Amino acid sequence: MTRRRISIYKFNTFYRQVNPLRLAWVDLLDRYDWTWFTTLTFRDLPKTYTAINRTKKWLRAIRNEERVYIPWYMCLEFTKRLNWPHIHLLMANLEGVSRKKWWFEWYTRYGGARIKPYKKELGATHYLCKYVVKDTGNSALFEVRGLKWLDRHLDKEK
Repeated sequence: MTRRRISIYKFNTFYRQVNPLRLAWVDLLDRYDWTWFTTLTFRDLPKTYTAINRTKKWLRAIRNEERVYIPWYMCLEFTKRLNWPHIHLLMANLEGVSRKKWWFEWYTRYGGARIKPYKKELGATHYLCKYVVKDTGNSALFEVRGLKWLDRHLDKEK
């Protein structure tokens, strides 16, 4: 078997092992130009709904102050060791908005944050789509908003 055929075989073997629903979500989310990849943590131990509500309150504050509509994909995950919640977000339409300002706002109110420019080649969508196919219970939750808005803006650009 040639080197090229071996690498194609490994590639195909890997993708056959990944849930097709997860791959479909990756394909869907990869269509969009996300601006930020964000991880939000909490200094206290909030309940699930409190963690989600705090995140949405922070998103509304950005939207209202920056006067931008923010499409997003949000995942709430619990750490394995401590069962402590944290949130991952893909956020769009935030070109020119200060990450440092909104990092500080989250830090002041709730805890730690990591806000990075989104880079498709690093595979964040693949990592975050595992929440779509997680088993049950409190292992993870996900929510998505604004894809219709993004679709309209994709159509205008073409």
